[in-house]
Amino acid sequence: MKRLKKLYLIIVLLFAVLIIFSNLILNKMMRKNEDTSVMLMNQVIHDIEDMLKISGKDDPDYDLLEENGDSDDDSLEISDTDKMKKIIDSCYYEKTDILKKKFGKNNLPDKVYFLAAEPKEDGVALINREKTDSKIWILKKDGINAGFIIFYYKERDLSKYRLILNFSLGIAFIFAVGCCIYINRKVIRPFNRLADYPEKISKNQNIDKLPETKNRMFGKFVWGMNMLNDSLNSERKRVNDLNKEQLTMVTTIAHGIKTPVSNIRLYSDAIETGLYQPDGKPNESDLEVAQKIRKNADDISDLVKQLIDKASGGVIDFEPKKNGFYLSELKNYLDEEYGRRLEVMRIPYEFSLENDAILNSDKDGICRILSQLMENAIKYGNGEGIFVHINKESELYKISVKNKGEVLSENELPYIFNGFWRGSNAEKTEGSGIGLFEAYEIAKRLDGDIYVRANEKNKEMEFILVIEK
Repeated sequence: MKRLKKLYLIIVLLFAVLIIFSNLILNKMMRKNEDTSVMLMNQVIHDIEDMLKISGKDDPDYDLLEENGDSDDDSLEISDTDKMKKIIDSCYYEKTDILKKKFGKNNLPDKVYFLAAEPKEDGVALINREKTDSKIWILKKDGINAGFIIFYYKERDLSKYRLILNFSLGIAFIFAVGCCIYINRKVIRPFNRLADYPEKISKNQNIDKLPETKNRMFGKFVWGMNMLNDSLNSERKRVNDLNKEQLTMVTTIAHGIKTPVSNIRLYSDAIETGLYQPDGKPNESDLEVAQKIRKNADDISDLVKQLIDKASGGVIDFEPKKNGFYLSELKNYLDEEYGRRLEVMRIPYEFSLENDAILNSDKDGICRILSQLMENAIKYGNGEGIFVHINKESELYKISVKNKGEVLSENELPYIFNGFWRGSNAEKTEGSGIGLFEAYEIAKRLDGDIYVRANEKNKEMEFILVIEK
């Protein structure tokens, strides 16, 4: 989730920089175009004014100005707009190619025309505003305002391009964020839920199948992982059955060896005490032989014991790797793995944590124990409730798993953690009898222990996992 927030932040910053940078470039281009246009218009105006300076009454082609009133009146006006148009054509339209190369095509006005004006004593003042289609320049003849030259630009205002640019970037930003949200919901979140599944399978944790989904991206993956889980469960059951047969065979042979070994030890004791001597006193040679027989019998007994222990311990594949973690992580594991499942099964449950302390142990091993205890509570409970309480008392960490259901008798409780043993309440329930034995063995390897309590009155079975600090 933190990585996703960083991705959103990077996208926002990227688009912010892009919008600012693009607007700065557009503003620079607008200012440059404006300056270039001013230079172009200034040149055209100067060319027109130069033409007016050399024109006069004796010039038939440029007879543009005439005296207004008496000859002593210095006020002049342009009276022939057709001839003024010829001057504009000569100063602008005939030089379009040259101006285009010098100032650029986009800076040339679409139309240039003349407006005559009657000069006044106070003159005429016009300001060319930015972002307008027409630019108005005052035309002077001998320092007198004689009219106006209009430079018309059909598409001069670039502000609409700024609007289009910012609107496009805004749409792109919304689209990018939408894509991120879609990928997060449809890809990242589902994948995060699936990511732990292979690891849990590899650690032999009891887990349900992945729920089927309409998501086409992971449909085949879910189907394949469920097939793998089924295959591994089938293989695990076959291995457990073989282990059970092997352990049964080894146990049978071991117990079969114990009886003759015990008899051999009795015979050695009899020889050692002189039971077979007429006077009841053993001679030195018999005493020495008896001691050797006893030693060999003891060695055989030790080997038998080791054989049984190794045969039992070899069923459990677990090597502890201790690291520090918070107890709340165990509660989160239960919420994630069993919360939704119990809701669907409509089994009341409560996962409580009294204090969030740090436990230095193997988190995966404890989760494996909790998984076995929870599976037993679901299988053998009556559906009236499952309650898990996690707590730290002094130097001990206690995890209690309690469920309502059929209670085992006091005579059966001592055997509940034996390998391949199943109680009287398991006749109609599928299982191999290895779950609680596995939980017990893992707890021992974590320097802990598991206890069981049966409350006949309240119809409750409670398993307590204790781990020392």
